[in-house]
Amino acid sequence: MAVSRDETVRRVGSMTAALRDEGLRLTHQRLEVVREIAATDEHPDVESVYRGVRARVPTISLDTVYRTLATLVARGLVVRVATTEGAARYDAATSPHHHYVCTRCGSMRDVVDAALDAVDVPDGVRALGSVETVEVRMRGVCAACAEKGVLP
Repeated sequence: MAVSRDETVRRVGSMTAALRDEGLRLTHQRLEVVREIAATDEHPDVESVYRGVRARVPTISLDTVYRTLATLVARGLVVRVATTEGAARYDAATSPHHHYVCTRCGSMRDVVDAALDAVDVPDGVRALGSVETVEVRMRGVCAACAEKGVLP
């Protein structure tokens, strides 16, 4: 799903400013990767970002997409969302939120909920070490798959 034009512009501006502030060159190819990831809330994997950018920049390499996404993740501009199956996915929404993953089609959606943000970390977990973030991932069958009767 595409994010609003205003949000896309805000994300691109934020990411490009941060890259420039770090002294990194904003090449045409890097900018196109930034635009691709900023314009969606679909949580694309590297291959999806590559295909989207390649439609506009046929000379881009898969390695450039990997390196650009790694650069964005290292600077906290994009979040790498590890999945239990399949390739890692990328999320340009960096504010605290959780995820809903459809077990049939694999779609991933952001979930913003104060109750989830307030989950208490059990003492047994705190005994293991410090907890910096709590991320909740819910899995189930999305409404679209349920309506279509999509089988796993």
